Amino acid sequence: MTCRLCLKFALSIFAALFLSPMVSLAAGKLLIVHATVLTMKPGDDAPFFGYILVGEDGKIQAVGRGEAPAGTSAAVVYDARGEYVMPGFISAHSHLSESAFRGLATDQHVYEYPSLAGWVDALQTAELPMIPEDYYWYTLQGALDHLVHGITSVYNFSYARDNNLGFQTYIWKAELDSGIRFIHSYELSGDVSAAEHEAAFAKFYEFTQKDAANPQVLRLALSGWISSPRDLAIQAGLIRKYHLYSEIHYLESPANVAAQQANFKYIVEDGLLGPDVSFGHFIHTNDEILRQTAAAGSGMVWNPLSNGRLASGIADIPKYRAMGVRIGMGVDGEGSSDLPDPFENMRAGLYVIRAKYESAQVLQPIDVLRFHTIGSAQVLGVADKVGSLEPGKFGDILVIDTHLVERGPVRDPVAAIVLACDETNLKSVYVGGDLLVNQGKLTKSDMTHVSQEVAARVQRKKN
Repeated sequence: MTCRLCLKFALSIFAALFLSPMVSLAAGKLLIVHATVLTMKPGDDAPFFGYILVGEDGKIQAVGRGEAPAGTSAAVVYDARGEYVMPGFISAHSHLSESAFRGLATDQHVYEYPSLAGWVDALQTAELPMIPEDYYWYTLQGALDHLVHGITSVYNFSYARDNNLGFQTYIWKAELDSGIRFIHSYELSGDVSAAEHEAAFAKFYEFTQKDAANPQVLRLALSGWISSPRDLAIQAGLIRKYHLYSEIHYLESPANVAAQQANFKYIVEDGLLGPDVSFGHFIHTNDEILRQTAAAGSGMVWNPLSNGRLASGIADIPKYRAMGVRIGMGVDGEGSSDLPDPFENMRAGLYVIRAKYESAQVLQPIDVLRFHTIGSAQVLGVADKVGSLEPGKFGDILVIDTHLVERGPVRDPVAAIVLACDETNLKSVYVGGDLLVNQGKLTKSDMTHVSQEVAARVQRKKN
């Protein structure tokens, strides 16, 4: 009897150590082996040699050190020896349709608060002749451009005019067709009553429900603007009723800063502060605004390329961190930063902060890499789905090769990625374990065709 018990115990130990991993790691969609892995998991900053398995459902099944367990299999096995693997970048603030408006108003300030005179006025003037079908192509081009640059998840501020749902629905379809993972941010438009705004949004909400289970759809949001206390109250009502996320453009312009800051009381009075509301740009703050923002769990999205291009100012990121404000990063629109490049965005932000403080200690490469991955996911409330390489999250993965365009020898992988690499070092971009970009070329979309369509539509509006 004793021997039988010993044998039974030994067999159970053998099964636990050897058989269970083989069963749980079998038959995936994508297996990456021999990689230097940067998971970006909080508290796990050190790169390691290991493997990643993405299951058939597009979610990460396993991340481990060393060799994959014997018997692990996948439809595609990729040997990433000598290459770096990290989660896809997240742009927590983008205007995808602005891909049609690059190079706009290069000598203009963002806007002169409360007037929109400046770059914003130039953009709105350029948008006026456009029709909803145009925005399908503009958004598709912008989304594909984001993917080519390694951005696999995006918060997209949609464009609308006078509550015309055609703009929203065409933009939604383009987001889906691109293959990118997205948060669609609905824009209220037109000088209409709260009831009319809600009726229009309710129709769009109903339209989106057929795609609610699509893994590309991270969540639904409302574009935040502080045009008037009344409009802010309407936004707050919709956010609560439909359980929406919202990112509010706030404190971007250096014009009339005191007047802009005075609007914060309406944000507080309407109960908007909290984890489901963040602020885009958020440059010209004060200590009280920062204190209340941090205490409520609201975050901010830093857009250094756009802020520099539009002469908006420098967000004091070290101070925000010290006060407990959560930070993500965005590349904004191609109309204001012209290039949706997270590598350039990280460098621009890192360098301008170091220059501002005259200190190389104030912000490190790992900090901006976190902001553009897991930090953005946390600010957007989707860190359970994206932002780091962990089991249960989507298999949105970048493979970076520092030898495609020589960036070696590599002494520090994080420093190499942030300080030296760009999109030419992006070897592969996977979304849900599917290869969407291979050495700068889209695998499932024809960018040449899309760009030609966009150019033709823009030219027709000029004629």
